[in-house]
Amino acid sequence: MNKYIIITVVISFLGLISCNDDFMERYPKDKINDETYWHTESDLKNFANQFYTTLDNMDVYSVDDNSDNQANRSKNSFSWNEYTIPSSGDGWGKSDWSNIRNCNYFLSRYHTVNGQQSIINQYVGEVYFFKAKFYYEKVLRYGDVPWLTEDLTTSSKELQEKRDDRSIVMDSICACLDNAIKWLPEDMRESRLSKYAALALKSRACLFEGTWRKYRNLDQSEKFLKRSIEASEAIINSGKFELYQTGDVKEDYHALFNQQDYTDNKEAIFFVSYITDKRMNNRPRSAREAGTGMTKDFVESFLCKDGLPIELSSLYKGDAKFMDEFENRDPRLKQCIYTPDRPIAILPDGSKEYENSPVFNNMTFTGYRLYKLYSPLSEDNEYIKCTLDDLVYRYGEVLLNYAEAKAELGECDQTVLDKTINKLRDRVAMPHMNVNIDFIDPNWPDWEVGVSPLINEIRRERRVELACEGLRWNDLCRWKAGKLLENVKSYLGARDPETGEYRILYSGMTRVWNDRLYLYPIPTDELTYNPNLKPQNPGWEN
Repeated sequence: MNKYIIITVVISFLGLISCNDDFMERYPKDKINDETYWHTESDLKNFANQFYTTLDNMDVYSVDDNSDNQANRSKNSFSWNEYTIPSSGDGWGKSDWSNIRNCNYFLSRYHTVNGQQSIINQYVGEVYFFKAKFYYEKVLRYGDVPWLTEDLTTSSKELQEKRDDRSIVMDSICACLDNAIKWLPEDMRESRLSKYAALALKSRACLFEGTWRKYRNLDQSEKFLKRSIEASEAIINSGKFELYQTGDVKEDYHALFNQQDYTDNKEAIFFVSYITDKRMNNRPRSAREAGTGMTKDFVESFLCKDGLPIELSSLYKGDAKFMDEFENRDPRLKQCIYTPDRPIAILPDGSKEYENSPVFNNMTFTGYRLYKLYSPLSEDNEYIKCTLDDLVYRYGEVLLNYAEAKAELGECDQTVLDKTINKLRDRVAMPHMNVNIDFIDPNWPDWEVGVSPLINEIRRERRVELACEGLRWNDLCRWKAGKLLENVKSYLGARDPETGEYRILYSGMTRVWNDRLYLYPIPTDELTYNPNLKPQNPGWEN
């Protein structure tokens, strides 16, 4: 079973090699000897194993605490523009580049290996995938970064070179992913990457870059949007994937994220396995005690069952009582936020425990308590003894990427919606989206760069479907929509039943957006060491 082989993927290489904190220095000779190591297929496999731990997605539920979807009990200093430029580290330090250096180390040495070419190519494809992933994360954080093709030493001249334009880096990322797509196998084997994981990452990364460029009037936006479409189409047209659904519209969406084994789940493009007494996690317990909650703005974004927004639907019952907000709404709302008619715990004997809502405490200051990614089963909540698998890339996101990219290029017709957005809606028995949106929502987000009603509704669908999956902040950045965080409802909670007033987080404070927050600053020591990295990212110069 793949579930058991994953153990060797995760830990076998850790005893063989340790990542040097200094990315400029070579591996210690007692760890890898270039003269004796690069000879067998196993050498390549073992080296690639070290990167798989970076695919774990266990803490994804808290990533969007800096967005308008969620609010943590502790104010996010970055999204509140209280971030201080660090002197070192923080994503640009030497250890932060070690994974990229290790990829280059592999790619400059694997050629000496003798073996079956298809097997060699698979491990090379894996490392190309990881190099693309690591570089994409750098672009998300810093924009322009140096593209490195060699594993550097302390005397390498590249250490004093300038940053490459993000378009060059993104082209290089796509080239890496194309190699991965060409060489990775069709299916996950031994819990390892397939070509469709690489296609999913390309779909996501190119949508990001295409829209980032479009909403800033930069060139090449269409090129990246077309690449995203091509990657998504390759996944869709493969016929290998479909949305998970059993017909239970009240449970299927929640159940998708709480499964012991995704091997037979066709929505899973790539997942990480966990095994009793071998490798376990703490996700449900951590999610229950996350200290984060969904926001009023997020709750109000969900449509009613008739497919209309709350301001236009006669089905909306208001929010005078907590449970009123959830009546006649998109079923995903109750599968994302805890309501007291659902069990908070299911004990070994089958008995169930419930909690009142809203409750304002250290687990959730907003009163809208996270339920997506949470399992109420008692065995899943034992401390670091959960074996629920970790869904990393899923088909639902690909459908959303495809619909949005097509809409951005003016190519989204009803056929596109019917094979993407409307399939997602079918899972929860919501009315289909029509290409000609026949309503104007009075509560439309105040987009800095205006969009069509169709794109607005596709963005709404993306927000709802991908909530708590760590993508909302990046979406706001690529749409140049950071000003949405100025909306007080982005840090407002539910009504307090004792006072009738909305719970205000960070009382007395007002969030003011600054465009410099679209990128992080480069640490000051790095600019001193290599002045050619200048200019500093916009807005962080002083």
